[in-house]
Parts: sequence; C-alpha cells; structure tokens
Amino acid sequence: MNTFTQFFKFRQLILLLSWIFLLACSSDEPEAVPAPVPGTPATTTTTTTTVEELDDLSDHLEFLNAKKIPGKIPVAPQGNSSLKISFKDTLYLMEGARIPIKILHDAATNVAGVYVQIHGPSIGTAGNGPYSSYHYDVPEVVKTSESDTVTIILVAFDPDDFELPISFPVTIAPYDETHQLLDDTEKIFAIESFDGSLISGRSKAEACEFTTPPVEGWWQWAYSLIEADGEIVFFSSPDVVIGGQNIKGCCLNGTSDYGASCLQTDPKNEKTLFFPTYYQIAGETFIFNENGTFERITLERHGDPDTDNTNFCGVAYGAIRNTNEFVTYEGNWTLDQATQDLRLQTTSSSGYGYGNPGGIIRYNCHGIIMFQQDREGFGRNLEKFYFRMRPEDYFWYPID
Repeated sequence: MNTFTQFFKFRQLILLLSWIFLLACSSDEPEAVPAPVPGTPATTTTTTTTVEELDDLSDHLEFLNAKKIPGKIPVAPQGNSSLKISFKDTLYLMEGARIPIKILHDAATNVAGVYVQIHGPSIGTAGNGPYSSYHYDVPEVVKTSESDTVTIILVAFDPDDFELPISFPVTIAPYDETHQLLDDTEKIFAIESFDGSLISGRSKAEACEFTTPPVEGWWQWAYSLIEADGEIVFFSSPDVVIGGQNIKGCCLNGTSDYGASCLQTDPKNEKTLFFPTYYQIAGETFIFNENGTFERITLERHGDPDTDNTNFCGVAYGAIRNTNEFVTYEGNWTLDQATQDLRLQTTSSSGYGYGNPGGIIRYNCHGIIMFQQDREGFGRNLEKFYFRMRPEDYFWYPID
C-alpha cells in the first residue's frame, strides 16, 4: 500500500471517529475554549449607539415569514429552561446564504420560534440600551416542525452599504406554541467578505483557502433547500428525520404472527401497529485536496421494521432495528474561477449512487454556499450550505 493511500485511510478514520464522537457527546459543552479560527472578525462589535443606526442594521436582516414588532422583546424567565443553542458566542453570516440557528429542546418543551433584536454593545445584564426600535418574530422552518427535539431558524444579512467585516450583538429569545417566552440569550452576528483568501494582511498559510487542510476544518453540510415564490418547498438538514409507518400483522388466539399466510386468514385477526421507522442523512463532510481530488463521507441513520420481534397482540409500537452507516466517496474536482462553477466527479464509492455533482459556489472563511440549477427550467434551484467544521461545532451550548 503506497503512502498516499495510507494517508487517505488515516484521514477517513479521523472523520469517522469525529462523527462517532459527535453522536456520543453532542449534547455536552466543552470545558476548553477552542483556538481562534483564521478569518474570525475582531471580537469588538459595532460601535453603533443610536436607535436609527441599529434600525438600519436590523433592516438588513432577512428571515422567512418573520414579522416586525415595535418595541423591545418581553422579559423572559431566566435559568428555568433546558434549552441549548447550536453555537457558542458568534454566528458567522455570509452574503446570499441563510445560516441556521438551531435550538435543542426536549419533547415536553417545544420551541415554535424565536424573537430576535439588535442592540448596542453595552447592554450587559442590566438591560440598558440602546435597542433597535423593533424586534423580529421568527417562526421555525415549517419543514422541520415535526421534530421532537430540534427547532431550526434561518437568518441572512444583506451587506449592501456596509463595509465588511462587521459584527453586532443580538438578543435571541425562544418561545413555545403559545408565544410564551422560554428563555433568552445574547450572541454576536458577524459577516465577512466572500473570498477568505483575499482578506488583507494574511499570508497564504493563514488565509481561508478553499482547500484548507482538514486538520484546520472540514466542510460540513448544514442544510439543503429549494425555494419557490418566497416559500421553502424542500428542506433537509442533519436534524431532519423522515419516517414512521403502519404495518399489518396478526394476532390469532393470543399468538403474534406476520407474513403472507397470516394476512390471508380471518380479517378479524389482523392487527395494525405503528412502527417508528426513520431515515436520516445525519452528516455529509467534504475534504478538497490541492491536487484536485476530493473525499466525501456521509452518515446515514435508519430504523427498519423488525416484525420478527414485534408483538402484534400488544398495544405498543412495533420494534425497529437501528443502523448507522458511513458511506465514503472519492473523486476529482475542478473550479472554474470565472464562473465559480465547482464540478465534482465521483470515481468510487463504498455505497450506492454518486450524488452531489457540485454547482456554482461562493465561500469565505466560515462557509460555502452551493447552487445547483434546476434542470427542468422552473427556477427551483437546489441551495446547499456547508460550514467549516471547528472543535466547538461538535457541541450544544446552554441558553443563559
């Protein structure tokens, strides 16, 4: 086995171990603060101090189906929720891309949306202003509303008339189905220019190259969506789980059975149970190498019906078999610098199908947005967003 092959297998192992770590530990907060990431904006926020300036910033925020409400966000109860959020301190935005804000909750405390408001840099804990004159009421993405544990909000920022990079503080306050506030937290929204390699004052080694070595961050899938007439008609992310089905079996004289012969007997013996089956693309990771090759790994999780171990005479759910499956891909990539058209050619795969042919991309230090044009000509382009995976992205963080 040559050295390149050994190195490739080692990097695949690192990715697999990282995902196993993610599945096992993603609900815990890390003890150490991760090292700074190349391209991270200065920690100081905007010096905006007037309501008019804050409103100007707020007018450039973009949400789906959000409403503007005059005044401040109502006071939320403090420290009485178990909610967690998907980023630690700063949410990195980029022009033309919607970035997900994810809230983790239990089945008994559903989050139906959040309030978002920009404020000045000196809010602190005393609640002293200034605030923008209004806040946003942002409902969760409809396509994820059936999730028991994760609520997703999408946010974008139009940087026209602003010099980048820029960052500013916001308050995020989740609420339930009755709009009762559950908690709130203060975070930073930061926006950078597209091409991280063009950021002044950085050497090539420090710049955010498209082919940044995987030890400095992999490109991790965040969501895919199709939008038509201002509405999302398709949405998928690692948190979206598809599943659930009813299956017929039999209960004859107290004995559970399943199969063709069973279902041909007296219909009075037939019994239908709900099986909590599911399918989930729980992750997709890319590594783009400088030699024009790429490596891609997807994690598929599914629960399949286990009729042999299901009691159709009972009243509980049907049994399922849980499976985690890693699928690896290798191939070649080319990037047309004039059109930013990224073309991916898969040459081998450990699974079935070759998926993801690439698309028109834009990228910066923290994210790639990829557009696959609608081949049927209806303008329903597939938009996929990837972020550079950092150590802190393996965790959920308590809202406080």
